[in-house]
Amino acid sequence: MFSRQGKTNTFLNFIIKCSAISFLFLISILIVACSANGSSQVDPGTPIATVTIKLGQDIGSPTPKQLPYYCGGWATDTSPPFSSTSTVSVYGKFTQIVDGNPVGVGGASAIATVTWPDGTFDTQAATTTSDGLAVFPVLIKASAINKLVTINIQFTSTQNVQCTIPSAAYFTAILVSPTPTNTAVPSPTPSGSSTPGGTVTPTGSPPPTATQKPGH
Repeated sequence: MFSRQGKTNTFLNFIIKCSAISFLFLISILIVACSANGSSQVDPGTPIATVTIKLGQDIGSPTPKQLPYYCGGWATDTSPPFSSTSTVSVYGKFTQIVDGNPVGVGGASAIATVTWPDGTFDTQAATTTSDGLAVFPVLIKASAINKLVTINIQFTSTQNVQCTIPSAAYFTAILVSPTPTNTAVPSPTPSGSSTPGGTVTPTGSPPPTATQKPGH
């Protein structure tokens, strides 16, 4: 009788253990499923960002290749004061690249074309020095007052290589008010002077003194 009851208890314990293990396993499956569903929910209006890395491809902009020749021009004074004899110096520079370094092109011809605000043009010719520099003295015209004057320069080397400056040189003449000069005004000088505390010496002869004879 007791042995039959012991077998029944052992069977019940086995069933309880199996049920507990099955329940824990089922809970684990539900947790994993819920986690997967929660992580897969994404706003349908927002695309999923993805990053693609491609090796062996340059992302940055390529370095521009150096040109064999360069040239430029500028005015030494972009706001020179105007007068009938005033000039402004315009410089031009002509260089070439030798072993990666800029070197002046000497002996090249340079032509400067000055465009005035009234529509007229002036040209000047110069020859570059050994360092590739050309100087153009430009006589300022009255039409340049408060107006922009542009100067374009073209270089031609002895090997017939031409270069035109990419941006024109420029200046604008201004009127400068003359500076007033202070003239000293001399103070008036008195025609005579008196000495305080001095003695006054009468001028002229004293009047004659009358004498009386006795008995008169």
